[in-house]
Parts: sequence; structure tokens; C-alpha cells
Amino acid sequence: MIFASCAQGSGKLNYIGGDDLNLKQFEITIYNSDYSMGYTLQYVLTEKDLKIIFIGGLEGEDDSTLFRVDIQPNVTLNKISNINLDSLQENYTNRCIEDGSQITVRLKKDSKIKMIHLSNYYQADIGLAIELINSLTPEKYKIWYDKKTLLNDQKNCK
Repeated sequence: MIFASCAQGSGKLNYIGGDDLNLKQFEITIYNSDYSMGYTLQYVLTEKDLKIIFIGGLEGEDDSTLFRVDIQPNVTLNKISNINLDSLQENYTNRCIEDGSQITVRLKKDSKIKMIHLSNYYQADIGLAIELINSLTPEKYKIWYDKKTLLNDQKNCK
């Protein structure tokens, strides 16, 4: 089953012509797993579209595309396409929280690939990508990545 949406969400995106942007080709894949239920939702964001894929953890279970939407060039997408992969660490962890939000991100630009794991930690570049994804997706597919809560938890970690 494929669901499609046109400009769904908060409407916060600033759509402008592609010629006005320095939009570079990229691919960001976010793996949001529910280990207790045995599945992963894979979010694949490029400069052109967003796909959400269900990856079942059971033997013989097929992966399936749950949602797909084309994306028009916009300021947020431009910022994401210009993330400097070399400036990103491989792990961001709030050592005071053992469980909770665990997100793995694969970023690909040009010939570079960077894997990043976020454990109860707010990282601004990844946060921008998740905010864009959440603005385009139905409620049931949104990724929990609450900036205020995560930053507060990081601040209170002694």
C-alpha cells in the first residue's frame, strides 16, 4: 500500500525555485526500530523525495513502502543538503539515560558515507532532517525526536 501527500504538514517549509538554491544531491536514511515489535521503519530522504519503508524482523517478511512523497526545493532541504559530513561524530550519547530514543542515521553525499548513532541526544543537523521528515508524514509515521526534552535531559546530565 502506498500513501502519497502533497504539502502535508505544518506548512513551515519555504518553497522557492531550485535555481535559487545550492541544493546538492544527498541521501539520509534514518532507522527507527521497535525491537519489542520486531520491525524497523526506514526513512529515506533525498533532495527529491521521502520514502518510509517497513522492514520486518521476522523471517520471510517482505519489506514494503508505506509512504512516499515528492519534495519541492526549499530552504530547509538546502540546509540539509549542505551538511558537512566531516563535522559530524559517529556517536552522540546522553550517558545518563540507558534506554529511550535510539536512532541510527546513514548520510551519503558524493562518495562519502557516514553512519551516526544518537542515544537520547539532540544533534541539530539530524534534528533539522527529522523535523522536515515529520512535517511531511502522517502522524502515525512521525519520529519522536523532541528537541526541548532531549536538550533538557542533556543539560541535567551530571
